[in-house]
Amino acid sequence: MGFFSALRRKPEDDLYEDYEENYAYEDEYQDEEPVGVQPIRSVADVQVVLVSPTAYKDASAIADLLRDMKMIVLNLDKTEREVARRLLDFISGVIYSEDAHIMKVATNVYMVAPYFVDLLGNLDNDDVVSF
Repeated sequence: MGFFSALRRKPEDDLYEDYEENYAYEDEYQDEEPVGVQPIRSVADVQVVLVSPTAYKDASAIADLLRDMKMIVLNLDKTEREVARRLLDFISGVIYSEDAHIMKVATNVYMVAPYFVDLLGNLDNDDVVSF
């Protein structure tokens, strides 16, 4: 057999075939959920919800939105002063427990964000957000 005959010869069995049959691929374990692993959230996943509560009974719905990792624009313009204070107290507790953030953006309007969203800026004396 010459050199060119050896090149035309069909390859024998794959040398790695036996090795691949015994190899555990990653996709075999994709159905199992690792213990203690949470999905990574990004700002691209965030939904913004405008909420204008009128009664204190709306507080739990607002807390549920924050727990579901949604950004909340909380408009308290049409809420009575005492109810607005109680709502802010309740929501402040939720913010603390969820490690979230709150920022006043205008008179009686607040932005509430989950832990992975940073709120930047501050409120000047003119009630305008500046960066």
